This record gives sequence, structure tokens and C-alpha cells, in this order.
Amino acid sequence: MSKSKMEQEERVSIKRLFSNVRYSIAYAWKVDKKVVLTIYIAIISGYIIYALYSTLFLKCFIEMLSNHNVSLFKTILFVLGGTGLMIVGQALESPTENWARARFVRVTGIIQREFIKKASNIDLLCYDQKKYFEDFVIAASQSDEMIINTVMCTAEMAGIITGIVTVGTLILTINPIIAIFPIVGFLINMMTRFRITELEYQYDMEYKRLMRKADYSKRVFYQPEYAKEIKLSSIETPLRMQFEGALTEIEVSAKKIGIRIALLSLVNWISVFTILSNGCVPLYLGYLALIKRTIALGDVAAMNNAQGAVRNFLDGINYALVQFQKVGQFAERFRRFMDYEIQIENSQGTKELTTSKEVLEIKDISFRYEGAEEETLKHVSMTVKPGQRIAIVGENGAGKTTFVKLLMRLYDVTEGQITYGGTDIREFNTKEYRDSIGAVFQEFQLYGVTLAENVMMGEYHKEQERIVLEALHLADFDKKLSRLPNGIQTQMTKEFAEEGTMLSGGETQKVAIARMFAKNKDISLAILDEPSSALDPLSEATLTKNMMDNAKEAAVIFISHRLSTTKDADHIYMFENGTIIEDGTHEELMKLNGKYAYMFEKQAHYYQDEIA
Repeated sequence: MSKSKMEQEERVSIKRLFSNVRYSIAYAWKVDKKVVLTIYIAIISGYIIYALYSTLFLKCFIEMLSNHNVSLFKTILFVLGGTGLMIVGQALESPTENWARARFVRVTGIIQREFIKKASNIDLLCYDQKKYFEDFVIAASQSDEMIINTVMCTAEMAGIITGIVTVGTLILTINPIIAIFPIVGFLINMMTRFRITELEYQYDMEYKRLMRKADYSKRVFYQPEYAKEIKLSSIETPLRMQFEGALTEIEVSAKKIGIRIALLSLVNWISVFTILSNGCVPLYLGYLALIKRTIALGDVAAMNNAQGAVRNFLDGINYALVQFQKVGQFAERFRRFMDYEIQIENSQGTKELTTSKEVLEIKDISFRYEGAEEETLKHVSMTVKPGQRIAIVGENGAGKTTFVKLLMRLYDVTEGQITYGGTDIREFNTKEYRDSIGAVFQEFQLYGVTLAENVMMGEYHKEQERIVLEALHLADFDKKLSRLPNGIQTQMTKEFAEEGTMLSGGETQKVAIARMFAKNKDISLAILDEPSSALDPLSEATLTKNMMDNAKEAAVIFISHRLSTTKDADHIYMFENGTIIEDGTHEELMKLNGKYAYMFEKQAHYYQDEIA
């Protein structure tokens, strides 16, 4: 996608901006009504007091000085009263803002909890979509500040507008023409500031996009899992080049946009402040007082202060509108993310899932990733009976893992149907359906929690100790477990605790396999996607036997590049370019002398003892 097209997609209409800001305020109101209401009352009150003090107070004060009948005592009392009023205004505004930001710590905690809950339930397919991923990253980094800034900037705008009405009333009672100068300045300021903000937003989006690349290149240098390869290879060269390239692009973008912003700012400053405010207004007031003699000295001071206040208020509105525009644009990402309708993960289903073991049937399914030109899977059909051992083989990129994700309903098929017991799996409650499946994937993670929580993949309770220990035993983890300082309560990784334990690749894989053993024993389907790729042959043989025995009457579908493990499968399916090109038993496929036989023979020298 071209940069100009990306910029066009990022632009948000004025109507949508207002809608986004309204959405953010409603969100803040839902989270904490008290803090929102307090901010609005305090800021509006502060602006009213400031408007009265800077205009009406000054006018009355000069008139009192000009009137020799007013005593000094009354004048001092008036000054003290005005000063006290300003103190009240300042006491309302500044401390309230500080209190509100402190209070928003609680609000941001609530926002982040909702954000994490939403992220945990989002459909897996979203992670494969660039637009969603960018929304997710930006929303995650900006959501807290965006909600705070939305409340603050709208409260500022409400306060400024109230202040303008207060000062404007005074101007209209003396000479309405004086209002023309700050209004013209406001219009010029608004047009230039909106364009500047648009340019700043474009740069900010480009900066975040490029910094993700730079941050990745930088991050790998201090991540322990990368350290060994970096020291033993020259991979640092392309990583450094990628980092430098991203920084260069940022510099070019900053320079290009910076020049345009500087020119707009210059035009804005000369026209609004130099000509209109500091030139035209004093000349006009001097004309009215000295030549026309239509206003008094107190009116001149009050009017000069009033137009200055209006100018400052209008300028404040401009900056508030700039912030308004920013929060409206950032809220677009947050809103898209929060309003995304979860289709798979929250599906409650319309049919009850049977507790008996049933036939899983894949009927002419196809699947295409969003934005992809070709289908990843094309017209795949298969029948899996209870207790059957099914092997899925094929080269990398053949579509095997995507196929497994469809079986687990992590994705929905583009065409065709997957049924269990004759019912489309889309008609079941998603969580209940997945609970009937035990799975170990080739790509797995070890989390910075206890070993027990890593095995249970959820909150651990003391009564689950036997389940955890049995699962680790079946995963051949006993030897390592005996050396852990706190047994199954040992903290994994050193992310948050220095005493945390780092596991080897093979040990981590055993923990991942233990998760399947710890799952409900009455699973109907076990899916093993290269579950033993990091294990030695002896451990692999032990674990394969344990997994097959533990599955009992459940069907087992396993993906493996080691064709030695597929010989005992009841049926083997050979995938290539998203389709099944061969299927049958090991003996049948060897007799066919096709792609499977070729791959098996190419690997044969690695396991001569097994085929002897």
C-alpha cells in the first residue's frame, strides 16, 4: 500500500472525530462519574473567575482610582476581594487537575483490565491482519492517556467557551467591533493549527510504524534467547542495517513535515499576534479614546484586557481543538479495537455438545486468509473416527497447521463444513467444543508464573497437585522436577524473579506436553502439532507412547516431519500446497511410491534401526 493511500485511510472525518470524543467521554463517565464531573465543574468555574477578574475587576478598579469620592479603604477592600476571588479560581483549577490525574491511576487500571479482557477474547484471525495489529499496538500504548486527555481537553473547551461568553458580554456592552480582531485571529489560528495537527498525526503514525521496526532490531540485542546466535553469527549486521534504515526514514519524514509545520507556524504567529493583536487593537482603542472620545480610560484598559482575554481564550480553544483532534484520531483506533465484534471466541452456540465420542468429518473445506490472493487450503476432505490415529505430513507451508487451527475452530472455514457427530462445529459453544480437545502446538510459550500454573494454564489450586504431578510424570519431567527449588511452585523464567528457573528447549517442550495430560481426561480429540521436535529420540519415543496411551478412545491427529513416527498411524494424509495429494496407511503409501515414499526414503538413514 502506498504511503499516500495509508495517509488517506488514517484521516478521520469531523463527524467521526466528534463521535469518537463523545465515545471516549461516555467511556470515562462509565468508569468514574465523580472524577469527570469534578473536572468539568472546577475548570469551568476557574475560567469564569479569570474572565471576570481580567476585565470587569480591572474596569471597576480604574474607575475607583479615577473617582476621588471613593476612599482608599474601599479600594483596598475591593483589591483584596478580587485577589481572593482569583485565589479561589486557582485553588479550583490547578489542584483539581493534579487530583484528577492521580485519581485517573485507578481509572487507567480499570481501562487496562477491560482492554486485556477484550484482547484475550479477540479472534485469532485478527492477529494475522496488519490493520488490526496496528490498532491493537497503538490502542494498548495510548488508551490510558487518551481517555484522560479527552476529559481534560473537553473540560478546557467548556471552560473557555464559558469564559468567552462572560468576556464577550462585557465587550458587547462597550463596543462590539473590538470583537472582530480576536475572532479573525481565531479563524486563522484554527485553520493553521488544524493543518499542523494533521501533519503531526501523520508523522506520529509513521514514527510508530518505523519505530516498531527499530525497536525490534534493538530489542533482540538484549533478549537472552537471541544472545547465543548473535555472538556466533553475523546476524547483527542486517539487524543494525534495519535499525539504521528505520532511523534514517524517521529523520527524512521529520525533516519534510517539520519544514511545513514551521512555515504554517510562522504565518500563524505574524498574522494573529503581531498584526491583529499587538497592532490593530491598540490603534483602534486609541482612536476611540483620543479622537472619537467615546470611551473612558477604564473602558480602554478593560477592552484591551478583554480582547486579550478573548484572544487567549480563542487561542486556548485552538489548542484544545488540536488536542480534541488528536484524541479523536487516537480514539478511532481504540474504538475500532473495543467495538470489534468477536465472532468465534464468544460464540455461545445453538446445539449441545455430546459427551460421547463421535465422528469428526471434514467436508470439502477451503480457507483463505484476509487479503491473500490464494487459498491456503483447497477442497480438503477427511473423516476421523473415535480412537483413530491420524498422521498429517507434508513440507513446510503445505497448510498443515492452518488445517489444525480450523479443526479447533481458531479460524472458521471459508468454504465447506467441519462436523462433529453430524453437527457443524460452528453450532457448538466455542469454549465447550475446545474443552473437548487436547492440543500441543509446535510453537508454545513458557509464562512468567509458577510451573503448576504453566501446566494447568490457569489458576492453580492445591487440590490440583495430583493432576499436575501426574501430567509432568507422563511428560517425562520427573528428573528435572526433582532439581527445582520449590517443586511445582517454582517460578518460571527470570522475567520478574531472580530466583526464577530457565528451562532448556526440550524441558520447555515437556511442560507444553504436560498441559495436554493435565487437561480433562475425557477429551474426544488430541491434536499434536510437532510436539516433540526439540526432544531426543529416546524422550520422543517415551512421550509418543504416553500421549497415545493417555488419549485412550479419543481420536489423535498428529503432525510430524519425522516420518518414523507416522508408520503406526491408522491413516496418513500427505498435504502439498493446501491440498491432500496422497492418503492411506504407511504400507499403502510406500507401495504407491509417490511423494510420501520419496520423503520417507530420504529420511530413512536417520532411523535405520526403526525400519530394519
